[in-house]
Amino acid sequence: MSAVLVVDDQPPVREFLVRWLGPAGYETAQAPDAEAALSLLAERSFDVVLCDVQMPGRGGLWLVDQLRDKFPGVAIVLATGDSTVPPVVSMQSGVVDYVVKPFVRERVLDAVARAVEWGKHAPAERRQPGDDPLKEWLNKGRK
Repeated sequence: MSAVLVVDDQPPVREFLVRWLGPAGYETAQAPDAEAALSLLAERSFDVVLCDVQMPGRGGLWLVDQLRDKFPGVAIVLATGDSTVPPVVSMQSGVVDYVVKPFVRERVLDAVARAVEWGKHAPAERRQPGDDPLKEWLNKGRK
């Protein structure tokens, strides 16, 4: 079973994402901010981090940088209220997809499934910070 960490400063948002992910077969945990997410990641492994971009304190983009450095095997799905995510954000290593608020259940589940798949094609022990296995995987499919 794949494990997903939901990071959002709004408890109702975390709760309904967990309610969608659990029945879809994912083990879930929640964190209210980026620092709490890093603490949880230090205690146990997650396949995917589903993270809000805009949070008080250190936001989702700070967390992306920390994940790339400390946990490069974790796939990241960003959640945003902005329907256009700049390429500099969406093309960062480890950022597999993003979902736009208000969420659509099928879109969230699809993004998480894509993130889990990313992890399967680029095992953490072979990845180094800065590698982009998603691009490599996508390029293999086009050959």
